[in-house]
Formats: sequence, C-alpha cells, structure tokens
Amino acid sequence: MASPDIDGFAIWGTEIPSVPVLLSVPHAGRDYPSALLDALRLPPAVLMRLEDRYADVLTRRCVALGYPVIMAHRARAWIDLNRDEQDIDAEMVQGALRSDYPPPGVKQRGGLGLIPRRLSGEGELWKRQFTLDDVQHRILSFHRPYHEAVADVLEHMRQRFGVAILLDLHSMPPIRGATSGPAPQFVIGDRFGKSAASRYAELLMARLQVHGFSAALNHPYAGAFILRRHARPRANIHALQLEVDRSLYLDPDLRHPGAGFDRMNSMVAALVSALADEALGSATLIAAE
Repeated sequence: MASPDIDGFAIWGTEIPSVPVLLSVPHAGRDYPSALLDALRLPPAVLMRLEDRYADVLTRRCVALGYPVIMAHRARAWIDLNRDEQDIDAEMVQGALRSDYPPPGVKQRGGLGLIPRRLSGEGELWKRQFTLDDVQHRILSFHRPYHEAVADVLEHMRQRFGVAILLDLHSMPPIRGATSGPAPQFVIGDRFGKSAASRYAELLMARLQVHGFSAALNHPYAGAFILRRHARPRANIHALQLEVDRSLYLDPDLRHPGAGFDRMNSMVAALVSALADEALGSATLIAAE
C-alpha cells in the first residue's frame, strides 16, 4: 500500500521491507502546483524537459512484488530533490544575499540549482523572483520530508538486514556520438566508488551486459546530492544511481510509454533482486566473521 500523498510523494513496501534495497524515483513527478504554473514565463510543455519522463512507470513490477519504493509526484520544476537545500540561486530569491549561500556549483551556474532557473535553448523559466518564504515552504513541505523518509527507510533496512542499498532511478536522453563502442543505454553511478562498495556497481554492469545492453560506469552521470546525502558505505548503507535511456521504454517521440515498457519494468525489478541477493550474501559473510 502507498502512503497518503500529503508531501508530494508516496511510499510502498517499507513498513516491513522484504529486501534491503530501496528504489527511489525523484525526478519523474508530473504534479505541477498552480503557483508554479502562474509564475512560469514559458509554455508549460517546456517543463517536460526537466522530467525523467515516466521513469516512475518503471517501478510497477517492483511495487507489485512488494519491493520498497519511494516516488516523488511533485514535479522537479517545483524543487529538485537531487540538490542540496543550500544550492539556491540567490538572484532568484527576493532579498537573498549571495554571501548567505555556498559558492554556486556547475549545475546551478547552468540554471539547474535547487529550483531550476533556466533551460538551454529556452532561457529563463520564471516571470519573477520567488520569496524566501516560498523557497523555505518548498524545502520544509517536500524536499526535507522526502529525504527524511529515505533516511528512515534505509536505517530500518540496515537494522533489519545488516545492510541497505539505495537505488536512485533516473532516465536520460539517448547518448549520441560515442567515441568508442556503442553508446551506453544505462549508466551506473556510485560517485567513483565513494557511495557504494564496488561490487554493487560491478554486479549491475554485468547483469545489464548479460541481457544485451550497453552500460557505462560514472560517465557521464556519477550521481549527485541524493547519493552524497544518503550513502554511508562504512556503516553498510550504500547508494547507487541508475540512468536508463528513455528510448528503451518510451515511444519514438520520447513522450509516452512505448513498446519497451514491460521489458524495462522486468529489467529494473531484476536489478533490484540481484542487488538484494548480493547484499544479503555479503551481510551474512560479514556477520559470520
């Protein structure tokens, strides 16, 4: 059963988790609050570019199997769950001082901070600045509760199984122009070994390749705030990011679920199952030592 969607997200299968793997889907939300649309300078359809389009549907088999899943319904344009609370573009906020926040990173400078500001080829998204109260409301009512829920589930898993893994599910546009070999259809991110024991990324890579998919590790997506926020490998809490080529499960226009939908649902569930088997085996070995 899903939790009441009072915070812009829902959770399945976490009260008594059946496996030590939590599947998180932070960027597929299609709930656009009226306050956001009222502030928009561009046609609403432009915001689709910020979505991991229909990545949420790739969890359906996992939900049916009772695997733990947390899924954001609120759109990424409202606030980006994969950015730190402090990753605020001060120029977007009335009365904010740049000195009150850390220096902007690459993503924020490109317009994709905590609240997305601009899109390449489209320009500025918003008609006006937001108030600091508005930004704080988005943090306190959605961003922070989502991360608190993820942290609680992972700790519960660690206590139950001795190990926990966060698999953060995203989708990516098809990668073009690979210089050597086939372009990756999946990208596994573990922040170059900082967010998870290497055996987990290696397992995912091997499973994907066995099923005939091309996969890459950390390039061009290594993982961002969600992995930094939740990974504690030394405490046996690991976090990985999984990017899926949208052409594998969407129609040719990359707008709606297509012919590959069922296969990708099964693939994601198989990866979760493989991670769970590996984690439980590793936890048993550690306990035996």
